[in-house]
Amino acid sequence: MNAQVHISSLVVQLRPERIEEIGLYCQAHDGVEVHATDPCGKMVVLLETAGQREIVAFIEGLQRAPGVLSVSLVYHHAESAEELDKEREEVSDDADAT
Repeated sequence: MNAQVHISSLVVQLRPERIEEIGLYCQAHDGVEVHATDPCGKMVVLLETAGQREIVAFIEGLQRAPGVLSVSLVYHHAESAEELDKEREEVSDDADAT
């Protein structure tokens, strides 16, 4: 069975005074990156996981974090790890050729 890679993005609405704390919470998880923050209390989070269960578990944990008002899944894409590796190699080969 070919492993899957799930790429997702979330928009998190939170209390502005909790941005740093929630950012650290997110970055403590493997495959999670805080892509952008807004001082008014918004955050864009990117996830790369092995499955949907990990996405749901992360969202549920984030929703329970103090200061988080809402978490919205705005993008989700699943692809085989093998296909993703092929695409990365092609991009790398193209970059080397220039």
